[in-house]
Amino acid sequence: MSALPQLPVDPVADLALVVARAEAGGALAPDDATTADRMLAALREDWRDMHGEARDALGRIAAPLRARRDALDATAAPRGGTPRPLREVLGQMGVAALRPGQDRPILAALAGADSLVVMPTGSGKSLCFQAPAFASGALTVVVSPLIALIQDQHDRLAAAVLPVAMVTSLQSGREMHDAIARIERGEVRLVLCAPERFAHEAFTRAVQANPVDLLAIDEAHCVSEWGHDFRPEYLQLARLRDVFRPRAVMALTATATPAVSDEITARLGLRDPVTVRTGFDRPNLAFDVVRLDGKGAVARKWAMLESGLSAHDGTPAIVYCGTRKATEEVAEGLQARGFRAVGYHAGLPDEQRIAAQDAFMSGQADVIAATNAFGMGIDRSDVRGVWHWSIPTSLEGYYQEAGRGGRDGLPGRAVLLAMRADLGRLIRFANQHDGPDGGRVARDRAWTAYRAINAYIESPTCRRQAILDHFGDTAPAAATGRCCDVCDPPADLAEAEAARATGGGGGARSDRGEGGRSIRLRRDDRAPDAEREPALQLAPEDERLFEQLREWRRERADGKPAYTVCADAALRTIAVRRPSDEQSLLDVKGVGPAFVERHAASLFDVLQQAA
Repeated sequence: MSALPQLPVDPVADLALVVARAEAGGALAPDDATTADRMLAALREDWRDMHGEARDALGRIAAPLRARRDALDATAAPRGGTPRPLREVLGQMGVAALRPGQDRPILAALAGADSLVVMPTGSGKSLCFQAPAFASGALTVVVSPLIALIQDQHDRLAAAVLPVAMVTSLQSGREMHDAIARIERGEVRLVLCAPERFAHEAFTRAVQANPVDLLAIDEAHCVSEWGHDFRPEYLQLARLRDVFRPRAVMALTATATPAVSDEITARLGLRDPVTVRTGFDRPNLAFDVVRLDGKGAVARKWAMLESGLSAHDGTPAIVYCGTRKATEEVAEGLQARGFRAVGYHAGLPDEQRIAAQDAFMSGQADVIAATNAFGMGIDRSDVRGVWHWSIPTSLEGYYQEAGRGGRDGLPGRAVLLAMRADLGRLIRFANQHDGPDGGRVARDRAWTAYRAINAYIESPTCRRQAILDHFGDTAPAAATGRCCDVCDPPADLAEAEAARATGGGGGARSDRGEGGRSIRLRRDDRAPDAEREPALQLAPEDERLFEQLREWRRERADGKPAYTVCADAALRTIAVRRPSDEQSLLDVKGVGPAFVERHAASLFDVLQQAA
């Protein structure tokens, strides 16, 4: 053990002797652990009055001591179980059992070890730092990039009567003063803040008044210029290790390729981190790409979005837009089409932005049109659809945003409406990209991101597998339901194919759905290289019934696009088979339980009249 300076506080020297004995023997005996714990408890009251060498020395002494103590606690837990203090905290938080991958970073934090946590959106990353924060006797500082994320986590923990505080620019002067005072008095175990907050001396001083167990950096990909959401202020976080001397640092992200993971580790100075990767697949999500181009592309885009949102389990939904202007236009367009929709982007006044978020989170709004400013840490678990109105700047960003659907484990859908015109915006973005090296390297990285998202759109192979390959996940793709538009084209894309087939000559046809507006359906709307059955050849009597069924379908659509009821291919099969009960109707390809529930009785009336 290295020599320690002469300290004016005798208990510190006594504590140093205990640690020295432990290090000499290679282990910390239970009696020493009890003695040391008693010493630490006595010294905690004096911590805020210590300065300079005394505080630094105590920090160096306490770290290995507590690591050994926590290791003893962990080995004392039931076989395959959880240490008792942690079990109590999990119970207070309402957590019945840990999810796969959560245990290792939690135990690493309690033992004073650094960790890198790469887990998909919705897998419970936040518990990895919340649980050790409240199971520990010291402070955990969590850095998050968005106030919405901070607010959401704070409110949930405060509702569980846990000692948590947040410090954000949206607080009133009194609220911020009270939070900082609570932190300085040692009344808080978890503090949430944005990286910019460390520029404020009062906040930094309040944190320094406490022994810090864990510094947790959420959305850690923001530190990487290879990442999809690089933020220069994140580069300053590495210095916090020297400022606060935490026992451990934890970096967390949902979207990090192996290259980004390496950069996170290097930039944050992680020390031999425990690395946890739980796999990137979201088996309950279906991934669709709709390629749009040419005359009428915008109208087809609106028709596809309206159809998807109107479908059974089409909402709640998030529609991501590439610009603030597009966000406002999409929100207004959805409202005009009868949807309970709100808009969200960083340029809105704080009150309006918060009101939009609250409306969506509370269920007062079914759809939120937003830029990528919305979403990090937002925990609405029942989002059924995530639509991208514009092509995102990177595959990492797309997958993180898509992962906000289906967090409850039920089926969800991620749809990328890919207009070729959007690529011009991405090219301009790549050319204008700037960085600390003068821009060249940053532009190279922007171009790499552009090529990756473009390759995903153009890929003729499974979308899910393409995503896993990009993130270096070697596990095979394993969807629990429909996989993607390549492997299993959805009904709305199949309708586009059927409409083209009946239009003749492979050209476009016009369907006078959507309140009389013309919807152009072109070859570009279909999934690439997907197998499709040829249209049935109908006998004259079946052709007449088919036309009656199309008229029936228009009435059932009630002003929405006709294919929101079912595809032409399904109507042809019904005209030929003339099913007489629900089971035979379900045997028709393209007919599901939702169709039977909504339309079976009315359909059977039409079939009976035609008999």
